Formats: sequence, structure tokens, C-alpha cells
Amino acid sequence: MRRLHAALALLLAACGSPPDAPADNASAVLDKLRGGEAPAELRYDKRPEWTAEIGKALAEDRPWKSPADAFAAIVYFAATAGADQVPMIEALLIDPKPDRRMRGLLIVRLSTSQETLELLPSYAAALLDKGTPEVAKVALGAMSQRRAQGATEAILEYYATTEDGAALRALGRIWEGGPDGALRTAVLLVAHKLTMGESGSAESADALLRVMNDTELAEFLVKWVPETFPSRRFVIDAAGAKGFGAARGRTIHEAFLKSPDPALATTILWTSPHKLGRDAVSALLDDERIAASGAKVCDYAAARLESMETGLAPELPADDGLRERRLKKWRSRR
Repeated sequence: MRRLHAALALLLAACGSPPDAPADNASAVLDKLRGGEAPAELRYDKRPEWTAEIGKALAEDRPWKSPADAFAAIVYFAATAGADQVPMIEALLIDPKPDRRMRGLLIVRLSTSQETLELLPSYAAALLDKGTPEVAKVALGAMSQRRAQGATEAILEYYATTEDGAALRALGRIWEGGPDGALRTAVLLVAHKLTMGESGSAESADALLRVMNDTELAEFLVKWVPETFPSRRFVIDAAGAKGFGAARGRTIHEAFLKSPDPALATTILWTSPHKLGRDAVSALLDDERIAASGAKVCDYAAARLESMETGLAPELPADDGLRERRLKKWRSRR
């Protein structure tokens, strides 16, 4: 019994509270920071003097012992810097050296403060300079992560001069679920025109599907599901991509199961990562259209239903007898 009590005491102690911070004093950490090292102790405490020292190192462009030290210092600084450090971050964003501008952008991306977010629209045009594409790429990532809606016009201008698909991808994430307004409408119109035109792309389709609100998406599906527009595969791929909203992706994929293009329907049945509704899939059990693989749409529907039941990857029947038996099985369950 005593052993049981001891074991329970150990378990409660382990689960009850985090471990104590390493016994290292603040001045020792400062010494390490001054020597270009970002010690593990940074993870255990937040001290203004440490933040100030890292800010000073960044301002002076002092070297770090390793890329890992540099990154750890930036992560800590981004999480703890207050309004008094914004001028230093601002100085990084306008520095002539591209690597220092990218360092400032990384800080802004990792930060959660309103003050750092406001820096992005202020310097968006300069940061999105096609002469420094490496900086523009990092800037688009920061604007996307922070959802910097105030940078929209600069991003649209950047896309107009470069046709960089990353700009469209950023706009989609910035305005996903965003409020109505002139800027959102501008992004929606650009994404729609590109996607439904001859120059549709994965990026434009992704932006379009993210920016549309629920009503606009419903209208889009009613109008375009019956059509075989050139970029329909981009739409399907975007709706199934990693990071795309599962509920919206499922709605799009289930709608396009009714496409007049059998290849599109079979692609969804075979590859969709979403939990398609059984009724939507069962509706294709009588579809005798033949896909590019030589199999019928109904075979793919039966394979998907079988996969939904077993949890295994979908598999097409190896022979006609098995195919007929599987179809008969699932048709009888409708």
C-alpha cells in the first residue's frame, strides 16, 4: 500500500505542474546572449533585459554562433518585444540589406502585436519589390500569416507586374472569411477572372475558393458544376489541398460529383481527403460513364463506399465478377 501511495504521489507531482526553470541567473543569460548564444533558459522566463539585449544585437547586426541560435533569439524577441522595440523592427524592414529586411519580416510574422502588424501595410510596396524576389516571398508569407488586409493593394500591384502566384495565394489567406468591402471585392473579382479564364491556375483557384463567402460559393457551384470549364481540375485540387477548410472542401467535392466530366467525378471519388456523404457517393452507383482508366464511374463509387466502410484505401475490382457483386451489394443498401 505504501508503494501504491508513493507511486500516486509521483504521478500527481509529474502531472500537477511544469518543471522548475533551470537554475541560471539573468546575468548569465545576458552574457550568453552577448556572446551570440541563445540559451535554453529563454524558454523558461520572460525578462525585459533579455529582450532588450536581443534587440540590441539585431540592431547592431551582431553574429550568432549558429543559425539555430539566431532563430531562437528571433522567436523569443518576437514573442516578448513591446511597443518600445517597434522602431528597431521598423528599421530592419527598411534596411538596404535584403537579409536584414527578411529578418525583420520574420519577427513581424512571429509576433502577435497590433503594432508590428501595422508595419506591413506601411512598407508593403517597398517590401514587394520585384528586384528582390527573395524578400518579396518572405513578405508575402508574413502578410498571409498576419492577415494584413491593409497590404491588399500593394499585393495586387505586385501580382500585376510579376504574375507571381504566391501573391494570389497570400490574398486568399488574407481574405478567407474576411468582411465585405471594396478590397475583398477587388480580390474576389481578380481571382474569379483568372480562374474562370484561359489563364487559370492552382493559386487563383485557391484564392477564389477561400475568398468567396457561403452565398457566393453556393451561386458559383450552381452555375459552374454543370460546365466543363478549363480550370475545373484546379478547383478540385484546391478544395482538397492540405490546410483547406474541411467543411468547405467537402461541399465543393460533393457538388462536383455531379460534373458532366466523368474524369472529374472519378478523381474526387478516388482522391478526396474529405469525408464525402454516403448519399452523394451512392448517387453515382448507376453512372455507366467510362473514365480514362477504362473503369466506370459506378465502379469508383462502389470502391469509395467500400473504403468508407472498411477504412482501407479504395481499390477497383480485379475482375468483372467481383465488380458486379460489389455494385449489387451497394445498390441494395441505398
